[in-house]
Amino acid sequence: MNDASEKKAPLLAASAAEEIKRMIYAGEIAPGSRLNEAALAQRMGVSRGPIREAIRILAGSGLVTAVAHRGMFVRQMSMRDMLESYDLRALIFGFAARRAAEFLSPEREQALEDAMDRMRQAAAAGDGAAYYELNLRFHEMILAFSNNRHAARAYNEYVADLHLFRRKFFDYNGKMQRSNAEHRGIVDAIKAGNVALAGELAEQHVLAGKQRLLTDLAEDEPLPARG
Repeated sequence: MNDASEKKAPLLAASAAEEIKRMIYAGEIAPGSRLNEAALAQRMGVSRGPIREAIRILAGSGLVTAVAHRGMFVRQMSMRDMLESYDLRALIFGFAARRAAEFLSPEREQALEDAMDRMRQAAAAGDGAAYYELNLRFHEMILAFSNNRHAARAYNEYVADLHLFRRKFFDYNGKMQRSNAEHRGIVDAIKAGNVALAGELAEQHVLAGKQRLLTDLAEDEPLPARG
């Protein structure tokens, strides 16, 4: 392999990982599906090497998992897994918001306001896909501003677990507006230096998201009637 190829390979793998992730979130590759390297390579017009490395990247994020003697599969979550992950996310996000209030700087305050403005624009435009990504970045920002790398790492693991449940339900304008109103309260509490309120609102925000998702899941797949 020449120098140009060596430099290009990681870029191809990263690009392939993003495309496979997009297909999973969009439902083009269903939870529980086996990832076929040959088919993915053909679809993306690359060799199987970058695809293999892309799948390793996704395995590292928890989105896909290895099954002994069978291959790599898109991760599936049980309802219990989902609910438990939400509860732990709420605790960690509340901790992060409290710490963010303690470590706020003018630069961080401006970054939070810029994030709020971008989310407001996406919600006003009814752009669920853009809002979903901006929402993720906002939460990552709060975790980063906690100055606690372990909290951020643990939180991101739970977020990766929940993508498959959450992504399809972020395309409704009313939900985006409610979500962003909750973000506004968290940011205002952080800016005011109200550590307790920032933590409380951040926990409530995640738990409200859990309830919205449960409502959507119930409407999307009604429980069978009891006879």
